[in-house]
Amino acid sequence: MRKIIHKKETYLWKRAHYHLDEYKLSKCAELIVIYLEKFKNSPIKLHFREEDNVLINHNNEKDKWIVGYPDSGVIWFSNTGKTTIQGENFDCRTINLNRPMVIIKLIDYYLANGWNPKSAKQSFVINNALEILEFIDLTEKK
Repeated sequence: MRKIIHKKETYLWKRAHYHLDEYKLSKCAELIVIYLEKFKNSPIKLHFREEDNVLINHNNEKDKWIVGYPDSGVIWFSNTGKTTIQGENFDCRTINLNRPMVIIKLIDYYLANGWNPKSAKQSFVINNALEILEFIDLTEKK
């Protein structure tokens, strides 16, 4: 677990790549787990699944978020900014879930939208975390 101090509170977090057993678009997914120190029983668990593109209204059907492959922990939108994928440069907007600033933005967003780690008795689970990308900008524009 990685440690981050934000607004005088200590949070522990980790990111993991995993594969879905059932899928239509892609088996790739990223999981972010964050908990407030001393409140390990009430973490937030965010599942960023490429599969959830079907739930998001993109401008055209070719636009989509690509999750975690070939760069573990990185999500990119298929048509804006620049990134290197398997040695080739592509234009796209990226989100690196390994970056502490991204985790801070996620903490702030979810504390303002229902996650209360000090009073909750169980995990706060978001299975379709790609949807929040319409409400919060986690991208790195280079």
